[in-house]
Parts: sequence; structure tokens; C-alpha cells
Amino acid sequence: MPIEDRAILREGLRSPRILLIGPYDPLCGEYTFLAPPLGVWRLAGVLESAGVEVKVFDPNCCAGPPGRALEREILGCPWDVIGVSTTGMTLRFDLELAHLARRLAPRALLVAGGMEATFQPELMFRLGPFDCVVLGEGERPLLELVRRLRSGESLRGVTGTAERAAGGECLRMPQQALGRAELRDAIFRTPYEKMPYSAYWDRLEAAYRVGTLPTKAAREARLAEIRSVRLITLNYCPMGCTFCSSTNFLHEAQGSVASIARLDAEECVEMIQRIVSAHPRVRTVIFQDDIFVFTKDRRILPLCEAIIAAKESGTLPRELQFISTNRIDAMSPERLAAMRQAGFRVLGFGIENFSRNVLREFNKAHIYSHIRPTLTSALELGITPFLDLILSSPRATLADVAETLREAYHWLRQGCEVGMYPYVIPFSGAAMSADPALRAFTVYERREVAGTEIAWDQPSKILPMDPSVRETILRIEHDFEESLLQLQPRAAHLPSRLRSLLWIQSSLQAMAERGLPIADEEEVRSAFAARLPQPKRAAAAPRVATA
Repeated sequence: MPIEDRAILREGLRSPRILLIGPYDPLCGEYTFLAPPLGVWRLAGVLESAGVEVKVFDPNCCAGPPGRALEREILGCPWDVIGVSTTGMTLRFDLELAHLARRLAPRALLVAGGMEATFQPELMFRLGPFDCVVLGEGERPLLELVRRLRSGESLRGVTGTAERAAGGECLRMPQQALGRAELRDAIFRTPYEKMPYSAYWDRLEAAYRVGTLPTKAAREARLAEIRSVRLITLNYCPMGCTFCSSTNFLHEAQGSVASIARLDAEECVEMIQRIVSAHPRVRTVIFQDDIFVFTKDRRILPLCEAIIAAKESGTLPRELQFISTNRIDAMSPERLAAMRQAGFRVLGFGIENFSRNVLREFNKAHIYSHIRPTLTSALELGITPFLDLILSSPRATLADVAETLREAYHWLRQGCEVGMYPYVIPFSGAAMSADPALRAFTVYERREVAGTEIAWDQPSKILPMDPSVRETILRIEHDFEESLLQLQPRAAHLPSRLRSLLWIQSSLQAMAERGLPIADEEEVRSAFAARLPQPKRAAAAPRVATA
């Protein structure tokens, strides 16, 4: 049905009904956070404040199979707009829900949004039954669609969307990113009181088997991880890492470089207080900004002081803790000490790699000299650094891979936590994904949309150019996956701290055969076994499979 006809169907409509569908991750946290979809809920809050009847459907937290749950939701009342949020990793599952929505609600305006939709609107129209695509932030475009639905105007030509022209080509209508005041208002309208965090916490407690942990201290530590609520205070990270797509998200939607916007210290504290009021059982607030502390940052010290004052006055719980992701070159002893005093117990650092050569390839060479002193200072203060690592890059050597594995193991033993990926994932919108020199080393996987005949080849990994590095990385990945399969009956969920040790364990034989020993095998196995949840009957740690 043409988009113009959908507009005619809605003449005189006073109160449009909008259903927003979050990204669908049937693998339970493999591709998404095990938490309510924050961006979707923010949109719902903004729409609700404009008098719209809006509901969020979270396919990762619903009663019964998501397809059947969505069917009940759509058939329960007539929806005028159905929005589907998409990501690269969940796209085939998101499209499955989009096609189901179209079959069940043929007259609804079906809208795609999110990261993948912004970077590839043409792909959305080719694979999905969408009427239009939102580019970048959805607040302004959806509010304009609501206004036009109420007035009966045409739904074509909305700024901040893409649509198909009569000839089939994709027309983009860029929009400016939200300004600071608009971003603040949108964040403040996020309906935290309606977000089902408790349901997610219950699932995570079962997955982590918290009740079976041997000591109260262990149970409390795990609950502090699980009972967390996310808060975004920044619109985007401007650092321009070559493997990252989110750094370009607003630029793509705007057609030019977007300005940075974020909450100030007072507004952050106000939002934290709202979160605690909405979810009194919360133990940790996670600042989900891609980058929370900048090098020339005038917010972090006043924010820490305000949090400490709020705890002393009783407006925030004294035991409330915080996690954030930060630039490692933005940390100083003064800032680290202030954050520790305020309750920051984990600081994430996107180090990505310990090799200067690879960091240069990632456009992050400037952080190299800051890694060791910052991690040392954080650990001395009792802060746990969480390090995101990519073991290889397109131009990495085996020596680069070995350096990262050795350093990762060193810092794990010192008390850091580590998340690892074996290679660069070619996310749409990232500089590396668009580099023609890397196309020959990009691996594609055939994707299919369940319930349809739609299939396409989606880029899934960028492998190293060097044949020996490529072969070694694939072997490490194979051994890791084999070991993970052996562990499934024993551990329902392996957190990053265990997965990272398993990656190191899986690398030992392959790297040693290349003349690049990483660590003592028995020592690594013992460290892994010590952290592995113990079953009722003791069992030996599985040996790593060989290629």
C-alpha cells in the first residue's frame, strides 16, 4: 500500500497509536545488552509526553515466544504506526518481526529505525516491508509523523527520514542532531518507572545461579553487577575509531559533522535520583555513554562531588555504585580518586589492543603511553578496569596478536576484567567497513529471514591480511567455540571474565606452534577452573579442542 494511501486512512485521527519494537536477540545477550532497549524507551517517553498512545514491545523480555507475543500485541488493538529498531547483529531477527507486523497490520505505517537503518536505508527497503526509515535520532521525525497523522497531511517528505521514490530509488532527507536542550528533555522523559528492569534482573540471577554461590560476599558482588540500570548522558562519541560505526551515526543522519551534547553534572544527579526512585532495588547505575570522561572534561569532578553530597544528605543510597566507559588518556590520579570516592567501582576502557601498530590502525595510537600507568593507578585505588580488546586487525602481525594476548593475561591476573573479540566486525558505517582495500578480507555469511524467502549475504568479519595471522586467528576462534560447547552443560552463562580466559587458553597451542608462547598452560587452566562455577560434583576443566 503506498504511503500516501496510509495518510488518507488516518484523516481526522486525534490520538495515533504507536507500537515500538526493540532489537530482537534470541541468543539472550549475545548481540544486545540484557536490559530494556534504552533508546526505544526514550522515544516512547517523548511520544507519550506529546499525548500519543505508545507501547514498547521488547522481544527479549516477553511472555512466551516473541512471535506469538507480538501477534497478541498487534491484534489487541489497531496500531497506526509500528516502529522496528534494528542493529547489524540482530538484523535478520528484527526483519522477522517486521514481516510479521506487516502481515498482521497491513494498514499500519511501518517504520525502521536504529543504527543499521540509518546507515543502510536502501537495504531496509530491499529486505523489509517498510514504508519509511528514520535517520538518526527518532524524536523529531516521529513527532512530525504524529502531527501529520492528526491533521491528515501526507506522510511523505518528513525531515529525518528516507523513503522510496516513484522510480524505486531511495530519497534521504537529513536532519540535524538534537541540540543540548532537546537531548536533555528527551533523556528526562525516559519513563524509567515503566521499564521492566526487575524482570531482566530475575533472568540474570537465574543465569548466573546467584543462589548457589558459596558466600554472601560472592552473592552480593554478583547482585551489584546484575541489579543495574543504564543511563545515557551523551549523544555520541567523536573519537573516530576506524572500526566503530556509532561514532558516525549522527553524522550520517545529518549529512555533516554533528555537535556534541550531553547532560551537565546537576542533571546527571537528578536522573540518578529518578532511577533510584523508580527501581529501589538498583545496586549500580551504568553510564552507557560511548565515552563518559573526555580529556578536557569539566563535568567529572563536579559530578563526583554532587554524588558524594547526595549520598551524605540521603537523597542517594550510600551503597549505590557506578560503571562508566571512558577514554584512558582522560584519566588522572585526581579524577580516578574522585570517581572511586563517589562509588565508581568499574571503569571501562576501550583499549582495543596493546600493540602500538594496531592502535595506530584503529586511530588510537595516542592512548598507548597511558595504558599501563592508568590501569596501575585504578587498581591501586580499588577500581576494576574493564578492557575491551580486539585480538587482531586487518594489518596485524602475529607479534601484535601475541603482545595483546600476553598483556591481556597479565592484566587479568592483576585484577582487570577483559572482553575479547578475535577480529574486527564490519559494522555498517565504520571506516574499515567502507575501505575497498579490505573487501578481499571481509567474510560474508548467508542470512535468512525466518518465515520468508528473503536472504542476503551480510559481512560478518574482517580477517587479517597476513595469511599466517588469518589462519591463526581462525584456529583460535575454532578452539574457543569448541571449548564453549563443552562448557554449556556446566555453566548456563559465562561472563566476560571467564570468556577472556577461555580465549587466552584457546590461543596457547596455536601461538606456541608459531614460536610465540603466551603463558604457562597449566597456570591458565588453573585460573580458568578457579573462576568457573562449580557443579555439585567436581569436574576437570575441559581441554581446548585442536584444529
